[in-house]
Amino acid sequence: MQFRYDINGLRAIAVLSVVIFHFAEEKLPGGFVGVDVFFVISGYLMTSIIISKFDKRRFNLMDFYLARVNRIIPALAFLCASLLIIGLFTLSPVEYSKLGKQAASSVLFLSNIIYYRDSGYFAESSLENWLLHTWSLSVEWQFYLLYPVALLVLNRLLSRDKLKVAIVFATFLSLMLSAWLTPKNPSLSYYVLPTRAWEMLVGGLAFLYPIKIYEALRKPLAVTGVILILISCFVFSEKTSWPGISALLPVAGAYLIIIANRNENILLNNRLFQALGTWSYSIYLWHWPLVVFIYKNELNEAFAIAGFILSIALGYLSYRFIEAIKFDDRNSSIRTFVTNKPLIFATFLALVGSFSFFTNGFIHRAPTTYQNLIEDVEASPLRNRCHTNEYVAPEEACEYFVKGNTTWATIGDSHSVELAYALGQELKATNEGLKHFSFSGCRPSYGKSEGFSKCAKWYNSSLEFIADEPKIQNVVFVHRYSYQLVGGSNKTYPDLRNLKFDNESVELLQNIDRAIHKLASSKQRVYVLYPIPELPTHITKLIDRELSVNGELVSIEGTERSWYEERNAVIINHFKSANYPDNVVLINPANYFCGSEACFSTKGGHSLYFDDNHVSNYGASLIAEDIIQNKNSGISVL
Repeated sequence: MQFRYDINGLRAIAVLSVVIFHFAEEKLPGGFVGVDVFFVISGYLMTSIIISKFDKRRFNLMDFYLARVNRIIPALAFLCASLLIIGLFTLSPVEYSKLGKQAASSVLFLSNIIYYRDSGYFAESSLENWLLHTWSLSVEWQFYLLYPVALLVLNRLLSRDKLKVAIVFATFLSLMLSAWLTPKNPSLSYYVLPTRAWEMLVGGLAFLYPIKIYEALRKPLAVTGVILILISCFVFSEKTSWPGISALLPVAGAYLIIIANRNENILLNNRLFQALGTWSYSIYLWHWPLVVFIYKNELNEAFAIAGFILSIALGYLSYRFIEAIKFDDRNSSIRTFVTNKPLIFATFLALVGSFSFFTNGFIHRAPTTYQNLIEDVEASPLRNRCHTNEYVAPEEACEYFVKGNTTWATIGDSHSVELAYALGQELKATNEGLKHFSFSGCRPSYGKSEGFSKCAKWYNSSLEFIADEPKIQNVVFVHRYSYQLVGGSNKTYPDLRNLKFDNESVELLQNIDRAIHKLASSKQRVYVLYPIPELPTHITKLIDRELSVNGELVSIEGTERSWYEERNAVIINHFKSANYPDNVVLINPANYFCGSEACFSTKGGHSLYFDDNHVSNYGASLIAEDIIQNKNSGISVL
C-alpha cells in the first residue's frame, strides 16, 4: 500500500493535541480529541490491511496478530521496564505497588478495564497514575483481537457488499451505545471498546466505501478536516461528556482527511509533521510519565515546556532504537509466538508488575513501622458488599455479626461504613448485633421526595424501618456533613474562602434535625457524630512524605485543628445549639484524632484513615470503643 503522507501528518496533529493538552490544558482544553483521531487512523489502516489481503487470498490471522505484537509491544514494554527500574529506587512501596499493577495491566492490554474499575468514588487523581494513557492502547489492542476475526467470519458468510453493510450497522450500533451510555456512566463509556469501536469503524468505512473526489476538491476537503479537528481542540473540554455524539466532530475531521487522500498538502506533508507523525507512538508513550513527574513534584510552567520538548526527544530515541528493531512476523505458528521476544519480555514485565502489586511494592524493604502503618490503611472488608449507591430494601441491609439479637443500627453515607463494622466487632462481646445502612454520597434526605436526591427513597425507607423496629434501641448517625452543607473539601486545604452557606444548606440542616428527632422518639440512644477530620491528601502520601523527611512515623500530623473547626463550624455550632432530647449523644471524633494544635493522620503507630477523609478500621475502632463505653451514660460528649 502506498505510504500516506497525509495520514502521517494527521498522526502529528493527533499527538501534538494530546501532548499540549496534558502539559497545558488551559491552552488546548479539547486536545484529548487526538486520541479519537488515532482511533480513526487505526481503523482505516487495519481495515485496509485485512481487506487487501482478503482480496489477494493472503490473509493469515496469526501473521496479523504477530505483526501487531511486533509493532506495539516493544516500545510500550521498554517504557514500562524503564519506569519499574527507576521507580524501584525513587518510589515508596505503596506507589511502587500501584506502578506494578499499572505496568502489568498495560502490557497485558487490560489497563482500560483496570482504570475504569478504579475510577469510582475512591479514585485517585489521574495525575497519580504513571501509565494511565495506556488505556487507549488497550482499547486498540482489543479491537485488533476481535475485528479481524469478525471480518473473517463475515467474509466467508456474506458477499462484499453485505459485509460492508454489516460494518455500517456495527458502526451505528456502537455510536448509539456511546450516545446513550456517556451521560449515564461517563467512566464506563470513556474507557471501554464497545463505546469506542465506532470511531475505529468509521476509519474502516473510509476504506470500504472509497469516494471518488475530483482533484480540485481534495485540498479543501483535507483543510476542512483539519479545521474540524482544531475546532474540537478548542470548543470541547474535560467538562464535555465524552465520547458520545460530541466525538463526531473530530472523527469527521479525521475521516475527511483520509478520504481526501491528498499527499501534496503543506498542512500535513511538511518536514516537521512527517517527523512528528513518524515518532508519534513513542512521543505519546513517553509524554504522560513526564506530566505525572511534573505534577507530583509541583514544578512550574517552565518545566511543562521542558517536558514537552523532552517528550519529543524521548519519542525520537524510542523510535530510533526501539521501534526500528525488526522482528519477523511471517509464517507464524504457535512456536513463533512462544519464542517471540517482545511477547516474552511483556510476559516477564507482567509477572514482575503483578509480584510487586501483590507484595505491596516489595514492602519488606521498608522500615517495620512503615509496614505496620500501611497494613492499617484498610477499609471494612464488607464495604463492597454492604455499602450501596442504589436503592436497597431495608430488610436486605447487612447485619453484623450476631443475628437474632440486632439491637443497634448505623445510618449515613460512606463515612459510616467502617464505624458500623468496628461497632459490630465490639458488640460481639455482648452478643448484640448491628444493622448497617449506608448509601454512597447520600445527602440527609429524611422527609424529602425522590426528586430531592438519588438516595431519598432509600433514606426514608431505611430510617422509618429503624424507627419502627422495636429490637433496635441504639442508632449511630453520621454523614460527611460539611461537604454537603458548605461545599469545598480537603482538596481546598487550607483555603476556606470558597466555602458557602445558602438556603439549600439550611434545608439540609432541617433534614438532619428531622431525622435525629424521629430516631430519638423511639430509641434508647441516638449517637450523632460530628464531622470526621479530613486530610489534605491521601494518607499513604502523608506517610511516604514523613518517611522521606525524617523517618518518624508514630504520629503524623494531617491538618491544623483550627482549619477543621473553621471548616465544620456550621454543623458543629448547629449541633451544640440544637434542642435535641436527652437520649441524643453527640460524639466528637476530634477528641480521638486531634491534639490542641493539629489533627493527626496516624496515632501511636497506627493509621487513622484509609484515604484522605474516610477512617480506617483502626480509626473507627477508637470511636466505636468510646460509644460502647458511654452507652450506659446520659452525658453528651461535646
